[in-house]
Amino acid sequence: MTRIFILLSLSLSVSTGRGQSILDLTQQLALDKEKLASLKSTLEDMQKGYAALKDGYTHIRDIAEDNFSLHRLFIDALWLVSPSVSSDPRIQNILDIEYRIVAEYRTAVSRWGHNSVFTSQEIGAISSIWSDILNKSQQAVEELTLVLTDGQLQMSDAQRLQAIERIDTDIRGYYNGLQRLDNSLAVQEARRQKENNDINALKLLYAIPH
Repeated sequence: MTRIFILLSLSLSVSTGRGQSILDLTQQLALDKEKLASLKSTLEDMQKGYAALKDGYTHIRDIAEDNFSLHRLFIDALWLVSPSVSSDPRIQNILDIEYRIVAEYRTAVSRWGHNSVFTSQEIGAISSIWSDILNKSQQAVEELTLVLTDGQLQMSDAQRLQAIERIDTDIRGYYNGLQRLDNSLAVQEARRQKENNDINALKLLYAIPH
């Protein structure tokens, strides 16, 4: 503003030298002063508007950063297994059933693997079914391990519990399938053994050599 008054003073000196009246210069100075005041007011309004815009941007930025932080925390939490998941009673049930599947598999192999009432082709087919059941049950336990290990899968608690429920259902099905197979083999063994005994009894009765 000091520079403006200096310029106006210089203008006044030059104009006076040219014969301009003091009254005209005074009026011109008043007009310049009004323009300066108007310009100052406009500048102040612009500064206020900029400040409001800056405050608004800062507020929006802070909200965005807060939302990002919350989102990041949520995403990070999905990698962690909560106590409500790790304490689900179905987990122990799954492990117990897997133990029984392995135990019954070993018993079945010992019982039926070399049973004379079944042909080698039948034993091969039975072994394939046993192996398939065992492999699927082991895969179920491996999936359960991933679900219950921090940093392995990005899942919510609800998704982890749904996975546990599905694995529990699957492994129960595998165990039931192994039991049905074992029962079926026991029935077949008893029937064939009876047939063999009947045949041997007839051979004995009619003195037919074995």
